[in-house]
Amino acid sequence: MLSLNTDRLNAFYQIVLDRHFTKAASNLCITQSALSQRIQKLEEDIKTTLLIRRTDGVEPTEAGHLLFDYIQNRIVAERETLQAVRGHSGEALGIVRIAGYSSVMRSVIMPAVRPLLTDATAISIEFFCREYRELLGMLKTGEADFVVHEAGQPFANATEIPLGREILVHIRNRAQHETHHPEATPIFLDHDLEDMTTYRFFDKQGQSGMEFYRSFYDDVYGLLDGVKLGFGEAIISEHLIRDDPSLVVIPHPVTVEIPFSLYFNSNKLMTRLHKAVVDCLQREVPTYL
Repeated sequence: MLSLNTDRLNAFYQIVLDRHFTKAASNLCITQSALSQRIQKLEEDIKTTLLIRRTDGVEPTEAGHLLFDYIQNRIVAERETLQAVRGHSGEALGIVRIAGYSSVMRSVIMPAVRPLLTDATAISIEFFCREYRELLGMLKTGEADFVVHEAGQPFANATEIPLGREILVHIRNRAQHETHHPEATPIFLDHDLEDMTTYRFFDKQGQSGMEFYRSFYDDVYGLLDGVKLGFGEAIISEHLIRDDPSLVVIPHPVTVEIPFSLYFNSNKLMTRLHKAVVDCLQREVPTYL
């Protein structure tokens, strides 16, 4: 029976978390040489390379990702076993980390999980708001337990659970709308150069050749502030601007919907807390859209 050395596993786990030998050695209170020896012995035990050394740090190989998931599962299993021994087997306890993009995190995901936190002092939920392109990496490295992303993403080793649909609308400042000149080239506000939301919206309307200038803001709330201040127009999720008298929704013939889902690593053990989060999001998210 294969028995993996706990000290070596802990060393590997800390390196993956810190992404650097020096920092991991400091956190483990051992020398960098001792840390390197533990990793070398672990790779010899498993007979495969677990880490890729780079000039800016280290990252796990595919085998390393699998081992990291195994260690996390072992930590979770131990924690839940101790809870059962102490008579708390039916409770959802611990920390869960959820990452997503700006138009749903503050307005939908955070209020949707609030019922879990109302009476539970032993639950902590951490939220991370990131760009689309950063979310897959957070799931892969374990920085987040769940990510919220557009539906249908080809995330390897990930389970997808549909949550809801955002409806995109074209908005304009009301005062600006009253003096709008149709012949003028509009300015549309986006997150950054890689944000294709405005292009996608007008492509769905059959206006892929439409000309407009672009200006960039940090997140969806920056876009909203920019439109309210008259800096430009924007394509934004309808649930963010309901009952706002300072904005006008410009009608278009085609309704553009963006389905989004919850993703989690299929290789990781689902704790009672993780299951409670999934159940709560599936139940509560539609009420905020």
